Amino acid sequence: MFQLLPVFLGLFDSTVQKLMNGFRDIFYELAYSNLSNMLSDLNEKVATISTELSTAPDAWQGGTIWELIVKIAEQVALPVAGTVFTFVVLWELISMLVQPNNLADIDFVSVLMKWLIKTIVAAWFISNALTICNCFFGIGASMVSKTTTVLNQQVTDNTQGSVLLKYLSDNYGDQDEDAESGDVSGLISLTVSTWFIDVIIKFMGILITIILYSRMISIYLHCAVAPLPMATVTNHHMSNIGIGYMKNVFALAMQAVLMMICVAIYGVLVANVFDPNTITLDPENGITAIKLLTKACWSTVGISILLVYTMFKCEGITKQIFAIS
Repeated sequence: MFQLLPVFLGLFDSTVQKLMNGFRDIFYELAYSNLSNMLSDLNEKVATISTELSTAPDAWQGGTIWELIVKIAEQVALPVAGTVFTFVVLWELISMLVQPNNLADIDFVSVLMKWLIKTIVAAWFISNALTICNCFFGIGASMVSKTTTVLNQQVTDNTQGSVLLKYLSDNYGDQDEDAESGDVSGLISLTVSTWFIDVIIKFMGILITIILYSRMISIYLHCAVAPLPMATVTNHHMSNIGIGYMKNVFALAMQAVLMMICVAIYGVLVANVFDPNTITLDPENGITAIKLLTKACWSTVGISILLVYTMFKCEGITKQIFAIS
């Protein structure tokens, strides 16, 4: 009986080791897959944000929404703008006639020439309202697109080439070696963490999409009524309406630039988290690598939350820059 005990203990140890190896392999595959997918999602989200911000309103969603906005501006807003334009130019003419010494010493030729020039300029602003808006957004899109290539490459290189992922693959991807209890518990902890983190990252992506779409809808709302405020640009008493409108439109264009700067900062922060030059691993201590991976993942979550917050703040910051109340 006692002679068989070592045999039973050996079989028990062998069975336990096989179970540990099996759990190690399962949770390694899950953890590595979750981490790879998370980093791929981050890179794709950065690329998506860059593409969205560098797309002009007339090209967004294939240009179908812009065609609708053009029809609304031409068929709904423009006739009303014509009425406003008539009122504005008549008001301007009366003001120019009455202003110099109560109709005394009036140079009718000079007044008429000034009035004609203002009228022509006002008519040009009305007829080219959407073109002017598109020029503003074209400037913003051009500024955004200049940073896209460098930013995407930087984030991709430092995340996909992460020394932590390589260490995880080298030390836990070898199925010929026996697993230790600490390896299995660490991989289980990492797998559970990456599941939660993946859900949070996806939720952050949804919030960012809402921010980007809200900005585009705001742009289209401004453009749909563009002829109306443009009709007041040359009027001495009402020019603040048209100028204020153009400041708002330009602020919307520059909002994309500020958002892109936020994404650029986000890319640098995430890249630093996974930068091989800032990570020192102990080859004899696999648990340390697991802890560093978990810490890096949660740091990425915090940075992603910060990105969403700063993108929400970009609208207010842009208005402060252009002194828009």
